[in-house]
Amino acid sequence: MADVFTDDSSKKKILWSGSVVLPAPVSLSVNDELIWTSDTGRTLSGRMVGDVIAEKKNLSIKWGFLTEESVKLIKNTLVAGYFPFSFHDCGVDITIESYRGTLSKEHLGDIGDGEYWYKSVSVDIIQR
Repeated sequence: MADVFTDDSSKKKILWSGSVVLPAPVSLSVNDELIWTSDTGRTLSGRMVGDVIAEKKNLSIKWGFLTEESVKLIKNTLVAGYFPFSFHDCGVDITIESYRGTLSKEHLGDIGDGEYWYKSVSVDIIQR
């Protein structure tokens, strides 16, 4: 009979930056944002004018119940400034040059197991 348990190395990564794999999120929303020319708007007749010049990704990520070590990994990977960020979308793995929005952490504390826990962590990743 085959072993039904696998170690972490055989799991498919969901979010990563370079060689650092982040914890699996409880929620991941990927938005395909259209960027329009600066002269986009409505004419006097109400007709929309302008041109799409790019499509960019915007991700909203939420994690639940993480140890302090996992939160440190996320914070140290999603640095201030620009960084590569990879994820799976529409059947392919995608890597974007990105920056992060506010990293929000809801503390839970020590629940008696000697670990410091966070109830939730969330962040937006925006393609440059």
